Order: sequence, then C-alpha cells, then structure tokens
Amino acid sequence: MKLLPESGLKRQVLFYIVFIGIVFLTMAIEMTFFLHGDRVLGLISSCNDPKVTNDAVQLIQLKVEIMLLNLLLSIGLVMLLFTKRIMIPLSNIIKATRSISDGDLSATVPIHTRDELGELSGHINDLAANYQELILLCRSMTRQARDALQDAGQECQTDRAITVLDEMDNILGEFGRNFYR
Repeated sequence: MKLLPESGLKRQVLFYIVFIGIVFLTMAIEMTFFLHGDRVLGLISSCNDPKVTNDAVQLIQLKVEIMLLNLLLSIGLVMLLFTKRIMIPLSNIIKATRSISDGDLSATVPIHTRDELGELSGHINDLAANYQELILLCRSMTRQARDALQDAGQECQTDRAITVLDEMDNILGEFGRNFYR
C-alpha cells in the first residue's frame, strides 16, 4: 500500500494540507495549555473583581487573535508557495507553445520537475522535435523528387521520382493517422 500519491502535484497538495493541519494542531495545543493554565483559569475563578476578569478576557482575546493571524499567514504562505510552484512552469509552457504555434520549432520548455507539469513539458519538447524531423524529411524527399524530375529524360528517373513522392505521401499519411487518433 502506497502512502504517497504517484502524482507530484497531488503530493504537493498533500504536503500543504498536512502543513496546515500541523499549524491547526499546534494552535489548538497552545490554546488548551493557555486556557488550562493557573494564570488564566485560576485568575478568573479566584477573583471577583470585574477589572481583573476583564483583563483576563482581553488577554485571552489577544492570544486568540494572534493565533488566528498566525493561521491566516501560514495558509497565505502555503497558498503562495503552491501557486508559485504551479504558475512558473505553466508560464514557461505557455511561452514555448506560443512560439511553437508561431512556427518556431526550436523553442523548448525547460523541465524543472518530475511531476505532471514536467511530463507535459517533455511531451511538448518531443512534439516540436518530431515536427522538425518531419519537416526535414519532407524537404529531403522533395529535393530527391525534384532532382529525379530534372533528369526526367530517362524513364527510370521519372519512376524514381514517383517512388520518392509515394514514400513521402505514405509518411505524411502515417503522420496524419497518428495525428487524428
């Protein structure tokens, strides 16, 4: 039985949830010790003076406000880290895919993580490399066909050009079948 999810992003979310839980638990323990200590409960129960009781209540309120502020800051920090951890790779992916869609097949996405975003970056890089390879192959086969047609004075050269064009058509057809799956 696996304790941690395989997904990198799910592991990060789990980490942040555990972190927030620890902050909550720490605050609960602190509040329990504070309220059950002789200083507060003993002071409130042994004193009938309203001023002292009011001071103890204000002290409790201040402690609760500080702990809530601590909790809000912790949650804010966790959310900031989580958002930053996702948004930086996403912005790199968006930048690279914009360049690729504009025709710059040399654009790559830097891979900094091993999670889903890192895997997506790797697939985008592979996709751009496959397009580059396909374009180079088509250009090479076009040159071969052109060369064969220029020497078309002989029957076998025309047959060779047709063979090259048929091969190119098959390769592009296979690419199309893979593309539309």
